[in-house]
Amino acid sequence: MHPFYHYNLEDFLTDDDFRGWVKNGQPRNDFFWAKLRSDYPEKALLMDQAAELILTWEKQPSDLTHEELDHEVNRILNDAVRTLPERKTRIIGLRWWYAAAAVLVLVGLGWLISGDYAFPKSTYTYQRYVSASPVPLKEITNKSQKPMKVSLPDGSEIQLMPNAAVSYAPVFVQNHKREVYLSGDAFFEVQKDKANPFFVYANDLVTRVVGTSFTIKSSSERVEVIVRTGKVAVMQAKDLADEKSRVEMLLTPNQQAVFTSEKPVLARSITENPVAIAHPVAKPDFTFDNQPVGEAFKLLQETYGIPILYDSARLENCYLRVALLDESFFDKLGIICSTIEASYQVTDGQVVITGQGCE
Repeated sequence: MHPFYHYNLEDFLTDDDFRGWVKNGQPRNDFFWAKLRSDYPEKALLMDQAAELILTWEKQPSDLTHEELDHEVNRILNDAVRTLPERKTRIIGLRWWYAAAAVLVLVGLGWLISGDYAFPKSTYTYQRYVSASPVPLKEITNKSQKPMKVSLPDGSEIQLMPNAAVSYAPVFVQNHKREVYLSGDAFFEVQKDKANPFFVYANDLVTRVVGTSFTIKSSSERVEVIVRTGKVAVMQAKDLADEKSRVEMLLTPNQQAVFTSEKPVLARSITENPVAIAHPVAKPDFTFDNQPVGEAFKLLQETYGIPILYDSARLENCYLRVALLDESFFDKLGIICSTIEASYQVTDGQVVITGQGCE
């Protein structure tokens, strides 16, 4: 079910499609919003008040003083209070409207002063994804204090973190896609299906996989995609519709992509605590007895799946005599580099080793 039944004034004010319809009269939305008024007649008054507020805030700061804005907001809200029919409803509504008026005046002033009337910077939100779905969605919300296991129709599984939510179509494969909409944090284990790629929409990032495991952490300010196994492609939601110029970032195990509203570009890096990727063989042995350093770098790369670049010719005379046990990836790397008097740098999700070589 779409969330419009629960919409209050703030929800209409922050709905991108509603604002666009009010400000620009977009024809494609005329039928949609008219049908909403018909389906939820009790929301018609809120829609009218929200529209009037949006048009008020659209005035340039030079055309509208703070006092005028305050007057306009109170006039609109007071008109709404007077139209409420029953005395009991009017008393409850009056308290709510007064509180809303105080908040909206402050927020409205902030938008005008900043010169940004666009409300939240991101237009790609969980609420918008769900409301725009052409088919009814099933929503699951984790209201507990521990992870919740969610089994999808294709056999894929989600560990849904507290306060997170997912929505998906009960008929899961639509147009050769498996699509999930995420709010909050979750760990995915996706069943492999090359014919029907798996998409996760989390605010400004879209994650595309065939079959793998990964974590997504999403909030209004930041989205992270952290790969556990396999390969994952991520892209900005705004680029999804343009297949020709679409740019996807490919992530491999222990790599992550981060997108923030403050810096809206994709950045690839190595996870803070890389873990060994699963192997059917015994636990790798990091004991080196006078062995070429290249063997250590190769074992690290195979164990953690993280690319390690170095000048093999320059480091060909470097040998290791060291026993590494349960140290973390970066601790192992640091010990190895210290032993051969080299250094490392993490760049674009890979490790670059630099050193003068060994005599």
